[in-house]
Amino acid sequence: MDTENYARILTELEDKASLKQEIYRNTTEVYELLKKQLIATAGKLKHDYQSKDPSVEIDYKENNKFEVQLKFSGDMMVVSMHSNVFNFGEGHSIFQTKYIKDNSSLSYCGVIFIHNFLADSIKYNRLADQGSLIARILINKEKHFIVEGEGALGFLYQDFSANLVTREILTDIIERSILFCLGADLIIPPYAQIKDVTLNQKQSMLAGSGYPTGKHLGYQFKAEIEQNKNL
Repeated sequence: MDTENYARILTELEDKASLKQEIYRNTTEVYELLKKQLIATAGKLKHDYQSKDPSVEIDYKENNKFEVQLKFSGDMMVVSMHSNVFNFGEGHSIFQTKYIKDNSSLSYCGVIFIHNFLADSIKYNRLADQGSLIARILINKEKHFIVEGEGALGFLYQDFSANLVTREILTDIIERSILFCLGADLIIPPYAQIKDVTLNQKQSMLAGSGYPTGKHLGYQFKAEIEQNKNL
């Protein structure tokens, strides 16, 4: 005889497990489409620019099922899909929107990340180097999405109810991410900050081909900053 708890388990599986599987499939579809647009962008850049200056290396590479990279000169843009499904934290502004109030299951999302690293960080396996999160794309069961990120990517795609994935939108996200990478220059650290070094640190530098290096540190998304203010 089925117990009340067993009936609740069946309900939870229907409400959560099947929902998350649907979102995972949607996120995978968007990720595959994003990869195609990255390949197209890489090919176009090679044709339009690398012929002018062959020393500027432009290359697309698939690292594994969940991660690809686009190298352009000294920058590496790493695009990755998380294998899990997430919900927003309690008190997040997303729960105040009519779109989510009408159907709370629409707040569950798969996530695609876009990071920027120095190409040399990966080439020389400099494990102490830091990259930056440029943007994250959040996709729900209706294949609607929002983007949180740097620059215009922090406000252009905020309407969950209206945003549907298209090739054109993904290309726009890619191009804006590349522009952010190119616009983020390396800053020379203050002399006093790096003048003292231990032998162990020096040996590590030699093994990693240089001082630990990074571009944009301490980044928080706008929504996270607003949420922290309310804590």
